[in-house]
Amino acid sequence: MHTLLFALSSALTFPQQPNLYLEIVGDNNSSKDWAFFAPHETEFVANNYVAKQIVEKGGVFVVLRQEGKRHVTFDIDNQKVSIDPNRMFTKVGRLASLKKSNPKHRSNTSLINKAEKRAEALSQFVLKALSGEKPPSTIVAMHNNSNGYKGDGKNGIGNVSIIRYKAKLASGAQYLIDTASGTDDEDDLYFVTDKNDFNDMKQNGWNAVLQNPNVATDPNEDDGSLSVYSEMKGYRYINVEAERVTHGFGEDHLSKQIEMVDYTFSLLEKGL
Repeated sequence: MHTLLFALSSALTFPQQPNLYLEIVGDNNSSKDWAFFAPHETEFVANNYVAKQIVEKGGVFVVLRQEGKRHVTFDIDNQKVSIDPNRMFTKVGRLASLKKSNPKHRSNTSLINKAEKRAEALSQFVLKALSGEKPPSTIVAMHNNSNGYKGDGKNGIGNVSIIRYKAKLASGAQYLIDTASGTDDEDDLYFVTDKNDFNDMKQNGWNAVLQNPNVATDPNEDDGSLSVYSEMKGYRYINVEAERVTHGFGEDHLSKQIEMVDYTFSLLEKGL
């Protein structure tokens, strides 16, 4: 039996591997056709709050679960093969993530290909849960990150930071088109695909990153992420990022991520 952590939630088992399942709050056919998604089980700082808001405001919240780890693991041919579940939404991204996460299996073409098919099925399983009878107007991803970033000169251990994104853009990164620096901690930021969302966030003093729409057509920028997939499909995408404790370092920025979720709902409800 699957363990459900939210009140009024239900479980949907992945048919190809029953130890993978979705915990679902709300209704994907709600009149409020926004969908929240949490791909990583270790990134859960504000998930309880999101679940409560979905019950109150409508929409659906989907959490991918297995064993409480960041990556999911497939059981294939008596082998364990892992993948980043936010890198499984395109074939290019799936193959890259599988090879990166499973170095001892890289040369096993048959195993990698079977794992890629399993990951494709899992991605479709997730997307169906988010979409209901039609795609959502907006996909909101819930993420948390570690304090700072590696190489920041301040003992940072993460890889997400508005400071790092600004440096990436300045150095010519092609997957970004603009950044905005607000007054919050560098690890608390939005990553979005819609210019109107970005401009509103900038005007309201949030840290924000705007994805370059060219990622939809440039295979060199296809990392298989939900943001890239959303760009390909023309979906509005908002990633709500905030710091969490990692290996005893940093803090859970719960109150800030709650503010960010509330602001996100304000954007959704006014139809920006």
